[in-house]
Amino acid sequence: MVTTATDVRGKFAVDAWAARHGCAISGMGLAKVVSAAILEEDIPLCSQFPLPSPLPEGTFAGETGPLGIFIGWRARTPFARTLRLIPRVLRVGVGCRRGTAAETVENAVRAVFAENGLDTAAIRGVYSIDLKQDEAGLLDACEKNNWPVYFYTAQQLRGVAGDFTPSDFVRSVTGVDNVCERAALLDAEKLIVQKTARDGVTVAVAAEHWEVRFG
Repeated sequence: MVTTATDVRGKFAVDAWAARHGCAISGMGLAKVVSAAILEEDIPLCSQFPLPSPLPEGTFAGETGPLGIFIGWRARTPFARTLRLIPRVLRVGVGCRRGTAAETVENAVRAVFAENGLDTAAIRGVYSIDLKQDEAGLLDACEKNNWPVYFYTAQQLRGVAGDFTPSDFVRSVTGVDNVCERAALLDAEKLIVQKTARDGVTVAVAAEHWEVRFG
């Protein structure tokens, strides 16, 4: 922990807050810099989510400056030095051809996140159909990146409500018209990236409900 002094003086303890609210920290070195700065002066804080009032001691609402805090799963750096507190709430739905290499799966996921301005540190897990539970490339990519991986049955995926990108071929193989979008959205709030195909891998991303809370 880097926030003993901030805790004692009632200031915003960034690492303790992140741990309580399921957030990754973009860099512990910068977290120490922010914690030290908060002891001397208030620093700006912004978020992609609405911020409740009042803000924590040692912070004020702002989006510019040499040093500040951003809360969200968007890969934003509004400050010259931005400490990002990243909620792990993005569910990545993945489908792939049999025998797809781990590197191909990983590259597809990372490319989709980069193209859509998402932070991979926000990944809660990777989700697919149970037909892929022995897919070595998918499993190896998840293990390498410490992405938890979960599998659903075709029946579970068919039960997900929403408008999806259908594929007759996928339906003929798996029993469901779309794997990645349905797998991502199951137990999530909204689909934020629709089915994207890259090198034999399909990727979709959904976000769980999350909000900023202080106190």
